[in-house]
Amino acid sequence: MSFAVVMEGMTIIAYIVIIAGGKQRRESGWKVLVGLHVLIGVLLGAGMSIIAYLYDHDDRFFPGWRLDTSWILCTVSFSVAFLLAGGLTAAAVFLPSERGYQLIPNDEEE
Repeated sequence: MSFAVVMEGMTIIAYIVIIAGGKQRRESGWKVLVGLHVLIGVLLGAGMSIIAYLYDHDDRFFPGWRLDTSWILCTVSFSVAFLLAGGLTAAAVFLPSERGYQLIPNDEEE
């Protein structure tokens, strides 16, 4: 779970770099963001499934033990990560490309 938090920090930095970058970076950066979001979702889902398995099969979880707020937050977090990955992919595929600036012709002869 700690690794997922580090990956989420990297995702925030990637958002800042992509938004602050030029047109080329914005057009190719969505692939990196989608990959990071999918990786975060997989990490959180794997961690959650390990805890669920241990909850059912390990003696450390005695009767009356409950998975509380952190369980709900983990579920929400990996769901949001997958939704963001899907939304970014849909936006990159279906929205028109950014027009940007056109190159100024160079009249100088060499």
